[in-house]
Amino acid sequence: MNILDDEKDKLLDHEYDGIRELDNHMPVWWLWLFYFTIAFGVGYVFYYEVFEWGPDQHEEYELEMAAAAEKYKSDEEPAAAASFEWAYSDDAAIIDKGKEIFMGMSNLCFTCHGNAGEGLVGPNLTDDYWLHGCSAEELAKSITEGFPDKGMVAYGSGAPMSNEDVNAVISYIGSLQGTNPPNPKAIDEARAVQCSAN
Repeated sequence: MNILDDEKDKLLDHEYDGIRELDNHMPVWWLWLFYFTIAFGVGYVFYYEVFEWGPDQHEEYELEMAAAAEKYKSDEEPAAAASFEWAYSDDAAIIDKGKEIFMGMSNLCFTCHGNAGEGLVGPNLTDDYWLHGCSAEELAKSITEGFPDKGMVAYGSGAPMSNEDVNAVISYIGSLQGTNPPNPKAIDEARAVQCSAN
């Protein structure tokens, strides 16, 4: 028996537009894959929905948030931050450390405020008009608490820093005032507070 005779035995009765269909069976590997997906679906339903052995999406969110809190937890107590004496420093080493943090990929300050503090999405830090106060204490609060409703998370990236590091960033930002970089962001005079040089 040749191949054509074998195919005649597989021809089905119906045809469409001159095309006849062969009664070929699905490949065995395809059938096993199909049965596996059915078994997996049934197992998934029992594991997550019937017996509730696995966490649902809300529980997974809580677990991930707890893990993130543990990973990025601060070693300092809130009272220590509240009692810290925030101050602008003229020490070149402290200012350099603040610049390194400001420009670092861990905190991402420069992505919104610009490489020179000229302001991009975030406000200009080099002029005499600041939106949230001028003192070192007010600047520390802006950094440590952020403005989530405006897109700025605490510490610039949500990863807490030591008070000394925050104070170094404050000192660097203070050193930017009056530097007049190219293409500064315009002042929002309706909201800005005029600050004297730090």
